[in-house]
Amino acid sequence: MLVCKPLLLLGRRADWRRTERLPGSGGAVLAANHVSQADPLFLGEMILAQGRTPRFMAKASLFHRRAVGWWFRSAGHVEVDRSDGRSGIRAAVKAVERGALVVVYPEGSITKRPDGRLMSLRSGAVRIALETSAPLIPVAQWGVQAIVPAYEGRVVLGRRRRRRVTLLVGDPVPLEDLRNFPRATAVTVGVQRLQDTLAAMVDQLADEHAR
Repeated sequence: MLVCKPLLLLGRRADWRRTERLPGSGGAVLAANHVSQADPLFLGEMILAQGRTPRFMAKASLFHRRAVGWWFRSAGHVEVDRSDGRSGIRAAVKAVERGALVVVYPEGSITKRPDGRLMSLRSGAVRIALETSAPLIPVAQWGVQAIVPAYEGRVVLGRRRRRRVTLLVGDPVPLEDLRNFPRATAVTVGVQRLQDTLAAMVDQLADEHAR
């Protein structure tokens, strides 16, 4: 992050909102929308500024790349083998139980919607939160894709001014009332709650930036 910080300062104006909603200690699950390959840099910067260290869930292939694999392993990020997703959930549960703040991109990939808004969510973030009784905190982000457009492999810097990147931290998604439900029901309802909450937050930021 120290290496990337000058690039972040050059490329963006940070607009961080409701960061006090991030827990100061203890395990938690952050569920964020995914608009760009550079999302972890901008989200990680915001989390580090609050005195916490994020642990990202990331696909296994990233752990075996020369450029970033050593960083993913040494920083304690959570490896997810998509052929055995349950192993990634178990690893994330252990990390949260140890007090880590685990970041999940529940869409499973960078959004493929042309308007950049939220796709349907997978269940991993909700499963981790239910198994650990840790808070599930939605985080909406918008503007990173204007600097590093999704799937394009290029960086776009503003000629006249830095581009605004907004990160909005939401209230924890309520799951306590679901803990006595059958697990499949609890997961289904929890995912829908997260979907509705995060979609509304993303829409809010997208509409603001459009104006």
